[in-house]
Amino acid sequence: MKLRNRGRGKATLALLFMCIAALLLAGFRSGAGGEAVTASAAADVIISEGAGLEQGLELLVTAGRKSTEPGSPLRLVLKWQGEYSGNAAESAEAAAGLAERLGLGTPEHSEEDGHTTFRAAASFNPSGKTSLFWSGIDQSRSYVIVTLETADLLKATAFQAAAQEAGVQMQAAGIEPEWNVSLQGVASTQGTPREALVHTEQAIAAAISGLQAVEDYEDETTYSRSYSVPGLARYVSSGKHAVAMQTAVHKNGNNNSNRVTIGLPLITIEY
Repeated sequence: MKLRNRGRGKATLALLFMCIAALLLAGFRSGAGGEAVTASAAADVIISEGAGLEQGLELLVTAGRKSTEPGSPLRLVLKWQGEYSGNAAESAEAAAGLAERLGLGTPEHSEEDGHTTFRAAASFNPSGKTSLFWSGIDQSRSYVIVTLETADLLKATAFQAAAQEAGVQMQAAGIEPEWNVSLQGVASTQGTPREALVHTEQAIAAAISGLQAVEDYEDETTYSRSYSVPGLARYVSSGKHAVAMQTAVHKNGNNNSNRVTIGLPLITIEY
């Protein structure tokens, strides 16, 4: 199965629920947010246990700094995702409690495509934002996504602490979350997306041993590859491959520059 993640804008809420359903059937607890993994791909995804958030962030930042223009902003998006079991009243109470513990205030309640949802968001420092998306799947289950994002990781000194705290608070709410994280910046090499991605691979390989490309995708403006990385416990199963990292280079049509995105274990944002 090829990872054909084009990341062109946000997926619809309906696609999100299709992905969630597929993930639950596959036993994939952390999900992929419905933005970067198609519903068909999600059914084959299984997350392994044991990989730490701190290790993942350190690896991603190292790879990002080596493959982007020096001094350019590094956008980082981390998602905690998991399932909550409880009826409608319990879910509403748990969503409000989680939002409060995350410092997001009272969540907004709405009905979206027949699903009860709760949303809340707040800044945790001048360049960081935390958001909560809580959606009912059926009468006894909800799916919860807590997203932490910073436009420039180099200025977000509290990001790692906020990310770890979000995972702790989700567990306190009765959710066993898993994380995925993506980093994005201006590629250090221009030219075609393929040329830029090859350079990106060389830079990452200098910092991460055993990087092996297993799948790729290419169109007129984008080139993407996924990799197995021996020693990384966190991976997704895609066909016969254990994918631990994905990279993508996209040519920006507005200024003709290359944007590089790196995801562990997959990219779950627009690239």
